[in-house]
Amino acid sequence: MPDTDLMRLSISELAPKIKAREVSPLEVTEAALEQADLLQPKLNSFITILHEQALRQAREMEEALMRGEYRGPLHGIPIGIKDNLNTAGIRTTVGTKVLADNIPDEDAYVVTRCKEAGAIILGKENMEEFAAGSTSNNIHYGAVHNPWDLDHIPGGSSGGGGANVAACVTFASLGTDLGGSVRGPAHCCGVVGIKQTFGRVSQRGLMVTSFNGDHIGPLTRSVADNAIVLQAIAGYDPLDPSTVPVPVPDFSASLGKDLSALKVGIPVDYYFDLIDPEVELAVRQAIAALGELGVEVREISLPSMKYAGALRIAGMADSIVTHEPYLKSNRQDYGPTVLYRTLAGQFVLGKDYAKALKVQRIIKEEYARVLQEVDFLATPTSPVPAWRIDSETVTLEGVEYPARGPGSGMTSRCTSPSNATGLPAISVPCGLTQKGLPIGLQLIGRPFEEELLYQVARAYEAVSPVRGKRPPLGDAL
Repeated sequence: MPDTDLMRLSISELAPKIKAREVSPLEVTEAALEQADLLQPKLNSFITILHEQALRQAREMEEALMRGEYRGPLHGIPIGIKDNLNTAGIRTTVGTKVLADNIPDEDAYVVTRCKEAGAIILGKENMEEFAAGSTSNNIHYGAVHNPWDLDHIPGGSSGGGGANVAACVTFASLGTDLGGSVRGPAHCCGVVGIKQTFGRVSQRGLMVTSFNGDHIGPLTRSVADNAIVLQAIAGYDPLDPSTVPVPVPDFSASLGKDLSALKVGIPVDYYFDLIDPEVELAVRQAIAALGELGVEVREISLPSMKYAGALRIAGMADSIVTHEPYLKSNRQDYGPTVLYRTLAGQFVLGKDYAKALKVQRIIKEEYARVLQEVDFLATPTSPVPAWRIDSETVTLEGVEYPARGPGSGMTSRCTSPSNATGLPAISVPCGLTQKGLPIGLQLIGRPFEEELLYQVARAYEAVSPVRGKRPPLGDAL
């Protein structure tokens, strides 16, 4: 059996023990691999577990430590990598049969950065096919299961990462977020996930994506751990024109600081218009807790959000362009929901695409105006908690919405706007439903102010009613 006490530690707790040589990278990695093998039949959270490579990396990190070459808080820490991020010499499938035999020649830039920081790559994590959806019900590699209730989804498309972090298989996972695919699993699995400012982290090595709003971001069990991982992967990449050459601050510097000088905006438009009552109650209580921490709570208006649905038009057109080579060569290998969702993009007219970009600009300007009046916004991460894996629809206010494929945007309606604006947004656990399913609070900030979001999220985390709660996997742990 794995050392579960060791695996339940946070990075912040474990890193000093590794630095002091109280715990070895090899010991931690062996425990993580045991945990992965034990829970893989229940969670199906990996596409590929890297037993030999992870142990080899761990030995290298142990030898470096003995030489006095400590690389920082990720030294010897096992992490997961979503299977749409390139890994040199290791199969990278993007969750699809189309790329089942794809073996990249080089690592994604973020993978390189993590390795340089001393992290151990435990495996490539299961996901929604082509990262196109919010369930992680993968037709080719099997559905990922939520560790809080195995009959429910873990969120998508980075569901394997969310499940692994929540179940103490990995200490962190790198996911990707084009419409909420890091924050959605964070919400569904009761962990912390950030979509940093667009341009803060390199996209190089992220496969089959839209370059208009996709992000690579960390999933962790605590806010402090999230700041550590973002610290490792953030920064200008001269080979990626989407990155911005701005200084990278110490994301952990403001953790623990007082919130009394801050103002939070609560949107009266859009975000609370369509929402499950249990989710709204938990989020409203979290907002009240921010007030008790000294934050000034203000209602704000975002009237242009009534046009937010138009933003998806641009995404549809981008998608057909990135999928075009594979649709020509391997159309028969696509799962039906991804295929039908993608094909719709070929019918987007140029003027419609231009209108979508115009709406995007108007909404960006509106957020910029509001964020001059307040320091950050607080919203639900998702309007609904995780639903059953076998559900084809999600019912909200008596209306059935598709859970997957075309028309399934309702489930990501609170996260996707931040991909269009490029603003940083973090999800932090704020409650549980009566059925014991997690609920996330989303905080949205000004460009390149991730440090402030971490400050607020950490302060809230300390008073959250679900602080320290873990998924009930029963005998598995």
